[in-house]
Amino acid sequence: MPNLVEAEGGMANLEDAEAAPKRPPLRRLLNVDELGIFIALVLFFLVGALSSPYFLTVSNLTGILQNITFLGFLSIGVGLVLMAGEIDISVGSIFGLTGVASALVLRQGYPLAAAIASGLIVGVACGLVNGLVAQVIKIPVVVMTLATLGIYRAIALALANGSPVGGLPKNAFFFDWFGQGAVAQVSYITILFLFVALIAEIVLRWTSSGFRLLAIGSNPQAARLIGFHVERTRVLLLAFSGFIAGLSGVCSVAYLDTASPTAGTGYELSVLAAVIIGGVKLTGGRGSILGVLLGLCVIGIFQNLIVLWGVSPNWTQGVSGLVLIAAMTLIWLTRGNERAG
Repeated sequence: MPNLVEAEGGMANLEDAEAAPKRPPLRRLLNVDELGIFIALVLFFLVGALSSPYFLTVSNLTGILQNITFLGFLSIGVGLVLMAGEIDISVGSIFGLTGVASALVLRQGYPLAAAIASGLIVGVACGLVNGLVAQVIKIPVVVMTLATLGIYRAIALALANGSPVGGLPKNAFFFDWFGQGAVAQVSYITILFLFVALIAEIVLRWTSSGFRLLAIGSNPQAARLIGFHVERTRVLLLAFSGFIAGLSGVCSVAYLDTASPTAGTGYELSVLAAVIIGGVKLTGGRGSILGVLLGLCVIGIFQNLIVLWGVSPNWTQGVSGLVLIAAMTLIWLTRGNERAG
């Protein structure tokens, strides 16, 4: 009678599924953490719309998108690394170093392709150094990247002699079309960032590579037992984080027509804030690129509101901390409601 038993079990499961309440469309799209930060984003948006007549203007909203673009590139890489159980805090320095490297190559008269490639290669090399050296000398990646944060910044300052790299040769495609061009006031650089974020979300959510990444972050010991290459995956993710920081650095050169060796200073904290607000678990194993984007939007809107409200810069960091606490509290409350339900 095994078939009868299986059939009865199948009928029971079907009845349970039919009896279970259907989730609303928004809950099918967003997980618990994403729903919490989405609610926070809506609240911030409403506050902005009601408190300033300039907030809903097209130029202001596209300006918010532009302001979070370079930070957003870095957040994608750091978010994926954090989901795998590691923390990369050197991305701000890699951003500055790769911008300087590509600008110097361009100023020396080399082709644009060589300048772009140099920035990307330097970024990948920095990420590989972070991962491989940490494994060889058996130290946590967060400690390694804390060290290279200073090392990469020092290299950038040395290469640029402590001053911005300017006097770049004119290139209509790179500086005018790509750097300043836009579609419906949304810059090509922002469109590139959103495209990269979309690809990263698809890979994370709907491919076996994304499943392995989250499994490694959730339980690396179990992942090793079932044959996942934990160390190699983490090194590759750090290399990708370096690559995407390099891509952001190159894009910043196109946008600004110069490269500063101090560019990206302090980005580490803003990136981590966006990633954590976006629902990525600090110990790994949970998160999404969609959540990271929502976290970025919260930070972008908040920074914009500070300007619109005329808040003194002396209070910016303190208020940022309060926003982080408020957003995480809202996520916690949302998750608690989900457990209760």
